[in-house]
Amino acid sequence: SSGRAPSLLRIIMQCCYGPLWLSFLLPLLLLTASDGSRALSHNKKQSQTRYSSAVREAVNRSWYDDVYPALASVQFPEEKWLSACVQSGKPAASSCCRAWNVKVKYSLAHMQRQLAQLLQPPTNRGVGDRKKTLSFFQPDWNCSGRALERVPEKEGDGPKWVCGLDVIGLHRPSKCLVYSFGSNGDTSFEEAVKKRRPDCEIFTFDPTLSASAMAKVRQVEKSGTLTFVNKGLASKDGSMVFGNLTGAVSTLHTFVRDLGHDGREIDILKVDIESSEFDAIFSSGGLRSCMAAYRDDQPDVLGDRIGQVQIEVHGSKRGDPRTPIRYFWANARAAKLFATFYSCGLMTFSEELNIWGGFGGCKEFSLVSSSQAFRVFANKESPAECSA
Repeated sequence: SSGRAPSLLRIIMQCCYGPLWLSFLLPLLLLTASDGSRALSHNKKQSQTRYSSAVREAVNRSWYDDVYPALASVQFPEEKWLSACVQSGKPAASSCCRAWNVKVKYSLAHMQRQLAQLLQPPTNRGVGDRKKTLSFFQPDWNCSGRALERVPEKEGDGPKWVCGLDVIGLHRPSKCLVYSFGSNGDTSFEEAVKKRRPDCEIFTFDPTLSASAMAKVRQVEKSGTLTFVNKGLASKDGSMVFGNLTGAVSTLHTFVRDLGHDGREIDILKVDIESSEFDAIFSSGGLRSCMAAYRDDQPDVLGDRIGQVQIEVHGSKRGDPRTPIRYFWANARAAKLFATFYSCGLMTFSEELNIWGGFGGCKEFSLVSSSQAFRVFANKESPAECSA
């Protein structure tokens, strides 16, 4: 076993993620670990990395120093969900509101457990495998089977799980609004939504298309299905390098302003932007202002007007070395992402492993707001109780 220690040290020292002090400290910790030769052992049967006590202490300390302060203000707006029925105009004592509150309280109990775990460092959660980085984030809300559907109904990387497509924006004067970030030339999701909901305004964003993919998307645009925007979603306005090309990018707030959608609800926010989702969402121009500590980021809390989110989340990248630092930062960015969504009042209703991409560490998540969840409940799940 002594021959493996130098190899592990080289892997650790090559890793540059996280604070510099942690990168230099870990090799020293490995040398002084109790077994005298290695600090990590990989249990292939359980596919989980085990931390030595010294490494665990260093990672946990970094978590509380560098990550926890950003998460400390996370708070799920329970009252928004509990009052959704009354806000729709129904009496609090009605059978509809009573049934709604029973369902909500059940989900809130699960949400509170997730929030408590969210603030714990990854080593305390026993997470060590890159494929398990996102396993902690589980559905909190049960979207009725009659409303939960895969759009479009086919296999592949393009379809997403949607809750209540037929009742989006019901009894609301403004049109349905859909933002779809990242397409790679595949517009099957947008086409399926438009076929079912012709009233939806759909905007597709992607600065990475090849000439052939661009021609295909432009052809779909001519049919009136969508409006194409040759820009990507990011944490700030400007440009970004995507492989061998450079494309224009903007924040979510900038897109809303420039497209004239201030004050409107984004009924569907689809995000599939290959690991850029973390910075784009957890940013001053994204949805971070939902968190109390970042309310000053934007006077307009855009996250309060998101109907539902369909997002591809990447737990790791191809070639990532299996080291404590990599696991640490993979968990840290996932925690910030979901802390943002939870603070915006979004509950997860679907999660599944993406077997078409992501190198084993990619999952598809769908989250829903209280307003859209209640539309589904009142019109799909309990129409008899809520029609009175």
